[in-house]
Amino acid sequence: MPVSSTPPRYFWLWHLAALNVMNADFGDIPSAVPPQNETALRQVPAPAISATVWDNIPTPRTRQATAALIDTGVSRLHPNLINRIDTARSIDLTSHRYGAQTEAVLPGTTPSTREDKRAFFAGISLDGLGPLQLAPHEMEYLESMLAEYRGSQGVVRRMIEPEETFAAHGTCCAGLIVGEPGVQKAGDEQDATPANPNFLPYFGVDPFSKLLSIRTSFEADPHQFIAAFLYAWGARVDVIIMPRGLPDPLRSRLLPKTDLMADLESWRGRQAADLYARLGAGGGTGPDATAAQVGHLPDRPWNILRQLILAISRQIPVVCAAGNDGESQLIYPANLADADNGIIAVGAVTAEGFRSGYSNYGEGLTVVAPSDDYEIYNRHQTRLDQTDPLRGMHDYSVGSAREFAFSALDLVTTDLPGVFGYDAGRAPWSMVLPGESNLGVGGGYYTAFGGTSGASSLIGGLVLLAQRARHAHDKPALTGLQAKALLCAASSITAVVAPGGRALTRDTMNADDEDQLEPDYFFGAGLPDAAKLIAAAIAA
Repeated sequence: MPVSSTPPRYFWLWHLAALNVMNADFGDIPSAVPPQNETALRQVPAPAISATVWDNIPTPRTRQATAALIDTGVSRLHPNLINRIDTARSIDLTSHRYGAQTEAVLPGTTPSTREDKRAFFAGISLDGLGPLQLAPHEMEYLESMLAEYRGSQGVVRRMIEPEETFAAHGTCCAGLIVGEPGVQKAGDEQDATPANPNFLPYFGVDPFSKLLSIRTSFEADPHQFIAAFLYAWGARVDVIIMPRGLPDPLRSRLLPKTDLMADLESWRGRQAADLYARLGAGGGTGPDATAAQVGHLPDRPWNILRQLILAISRQIPVVCAAGNDGESQLIYPANLADADNGIIAVGAVTAEGFRSGYSNYGEGLTVVAPSDDYEIYNRHQTRLDQTDPLRGMHDYSVGSAREFAFSALDLVTTDLPGVFGYDAGRAPWSMVLPGESNLGVGGGYYTAFGGTSGASSLIGGLVLLAQRARHAHDKPALTGLQAKALLCAASSITAVVAPGGRALTRDTMNADDEDQLEPDYFFGAGLPDAAKLIAAAIAA
């Protein structure tokens, strides 16, 4: 097997080197070590870190930097996160409309049915937010919601922690943002027990800041997301991170693009192109989105949510995933990113320098960050994992399709411990040693991760890092517009995605000769440099 141009996946901090968060020597590439050989994996030394941007940021004397993660929740018991989660202010909006918290009951102990009341939204207001550009009836609706939430009572429960079951995605994102080397207990308590050998010396982009978890579901319920953004606004966090899309029934749809419809027509796709035309505005029989609504105005709360996100983003940067559809358009709300707001839409690139095979791209993309890859097999390109032992069983010839290099390098991050995590205790990233004790049921402290979820989490961590640098120098937090401008200025469209050797390179995905388009169509402002960003944030 030929030696790859980039280190194998068990170099778990490569993405921090790619963003210039650290200078690290990954050593020689042990090409003879197969990924499934756990014994050999444990003998691979951690990268030698010579310098980091953290060295140049003193400890803030007053305010600690905090990110709000709107996702599925975060494991509070993970050894790399236990001291990073702001448990006092984290909130669950999936199981109670007005918010819930859980005082965790560890496995083997008896949970209680007792619930205490807590007003999570007391004092919530729109003060300082600026104009929302809502119609009078929409503003009246929002004001009634605010009054309702100000007088509401959420709950504090004593039960088995639900986020230790359902929070795999959020736990992975949290590790990339604020993960720190593993500890046994929270706080300053001394733990006499030996360090668990399953823990990696893991770092997120900013392992010195805090993360506030706002747990939401995948239900198309606009009110829980309005509550989530209001809560983040009320907490005055430094950055809001949305590593997944919002299920708005109208705005989350990816619509057929004119250039792709023409491409379908030219490629004997007359039936498909005709279907697109009949479903589009030209001849469809569906409801007119611009027509006056009747009844209970079902789109009203969704429009309020949109305007609320835009207004908040101008004050607090909002980092959004671009989406994993491989489309030349972004998912919602990343597609709201524009010059007049602080929404940062993040795409993914690989260590080979190409757009990740799944990553959305196109108009509105702000920057890109390292992530994993996805195989592509269409008439425009082939991108195949050459290490797949089953590859030889298939004929992948696609005529004149161009071939682009596949990257086998994943993002490695914290996983939900136990069988409900992505890894579920499997090798190699479970790192469970036979006969050793393990705090997670079934193991699985770490997992291979990726997507624009991972990429947006890394950029969210960079913005958090810049805000911490501001606090450390007694300067006010950057607004969304300021943070976005500094991030773009610190990014390069010709950057090399270390530890690989290729600069950012365009590819053909959805149309012939697509790689002739401008580089910003694929990469926005490019790949950020953490050192440049921190220096600019301190100087601003």
